[in-house]
Amino acid sequence: MDRSCLPIVFAACGLLPAQGALVAPASHAAQEGTGSTNVPFGRSTPTRVQYVYDAMLFQGPVTITALAFRLDGLTTAAAKTVDCEFRLSTLPHALTALATDFAGNRGADETVVLPRQIVTLPAGAVGASPNAFLPAIPLATPFSYDPALGGLVLELVVHGQPPGGYTLDSTFVCNSPDLPVGPTSCVGSNALPLRVASTSPQVMWGRPWVAQATQALPNALVVLSLGTMENGTWAGLPLPFDLQPIGAPGCFLSIDVAGSWAGVAASDGTCAFPFTLPNTPTAIGAWLRFQAAAFDANANALGLVTSQAQKAQVCGWEPVARLWSSGVTSLTGARETGVAAVVRFTIQ
Repeated sequence: MDRSCLPIVFAACGLLPAQGALVAPASHAAQEGTGSTNVPFGRSTPTRVQYVYDAMLFQGPVTITALAFRLDGLTTAAAKTVDCEFRLSTLPHALTALATDFAGNRGADETVVLPRQIVTLPAGAVGASPNAFLPAIPLATPFSYDPALGGLVLELVVHGQPPGGYTLDSTFVCNSPDLPVGPTSCVGSNALPLRVASTSPQVMWGRPWVAQATQALPNALVVLSLGTMENGTWAGLPLPFDLQPIGAPGCFLSIDVAGSWAGVAASDGTCAFPFTLPNTPTAIGAWLRFQAAAFDANANALGLVTSQAQKAQVCGWEPVARLWSSGVTSLTGARETGVAAVVRFTIQ
């Protein structure tokens, strides 16, 4: 090759858009999901599915040129040929308002990015956890996507496929363990420490959440406080604030009081406080800080005992959803929040 041409070659390469990869959701880039799905490639029948990925999973506008799936962890699969087509569009409404009819979720920019054709899905023989992504499927028509306009809809239409499984890795609902905040509980006149805990190991946006106090005196007035901070100064008080100077040795206020709710303990000393979390995926990552207090006249001079505070993080559903049907002629399908195939998009 004439070396005098090399600068021209390199200059031309510099004009090519940079390629990158984006895993949706990013939490699964190196972590196996707890779910798996045979939709749409492992059902041995025609299948339609819309996988929806919320705009919050994207940092800014991208052009999608290819996409790749991965097999569910610790599973393998033989190569499989499917008669299919792929479509991409921008979701015309919020993820939480996903319609049960396919047409209602297609944006005005809907594009057939892979026209109907026979696609060979490669074999997967390793069975790792997580499995590596399969080779990317290039799109015949790249799709320009701007998350400022809404979520991304990936519609897969399988017109026909032979029998045989092909199970994809899918999203999961993570756990939200209680984490202790501040000093331990103080002991009531029943010789038991007041306690508070989340009743569910999974704190999910849009779903009920219950905090429950235990080991209070039967019929005692119980107060639950929710807070936004666990250190620093609140209302002139350093957190955690020792209640000994006002007559409750060993008791502490460990969080600020952003809101409080009162209830009466049952005969077994329990008192539940039900809530419904905001129905928006932007709640993911938010911390719920909570602490209980119960009136107990014989416990101390103040007549009040406090629990150790706790905090739990909202960690699911994932900001994804799907609508799917067995067959490709149905106008409607089954809607599921928090469930989607893990996808790696090739982007520019």
